[in-house]
Amino acid sequence: MSGFWRHPLCLAPRPLRPWLSDPGSLTARLKARFPALRVRVIAQGWQGAMRDEWCELQLPAPHVRVATREVLLMDGTTPLVFAHSITLRAALRGGFKLFGRIGSRPLGESLFADPTITRSPLAWCRVDRSHPLWIKANAAAGPLPPRLWARRSLFHAGRDRLLVTELFLPPIEATP
Repeated sequence: MSGFWRHPLCLAPRPLRPWLSDPGSLTARLKARFPALRVRVIAQGWQGAMRDEWCELQLPAPHVRVATREVLLMDGTTPLVFAHSITLRAALRGGFKLFGRIGSRPLGESLFADPTITRSPLAWCRVDRSHPLWIKANAAAGPLPPRLWARRSLFHAGRDRLLVTELFLPPIEATP
């Protein structure tokens, strides 16, 4: 992960650290705490990758458009997490066929159910209102505080890669 995504976890608020550092399925962890968890799809389609995503997906050039899915993980009407996932076009025909047709089902359930998919270590950072993902999360779930903690990891299916970034919204900080 790029240097931007190397903030020490110890800087995160103590109640948020278990959420940020759990290597298992965030969806499963959220469902255990919020049984009525649902997914609200905000956007799904083709977008340009952000600068801090280029090297993670080994893009040949910054202008390459990637398959993008943005959702809110919700407890009823309360947004808990803003998730942003991207992959290359070839991955939609390969290891991440599910990505293009998952609809409002949680992506994490599918990723962790497939034993051939592996995950990179997690990386963390604080994003502020100048980061494109903070701007998108604020538009979808705002108003938000000026900084949010996020985590990111790569999922691998053979040579295909899927980058998943999750921004933790204020209600999660208050949740054990």
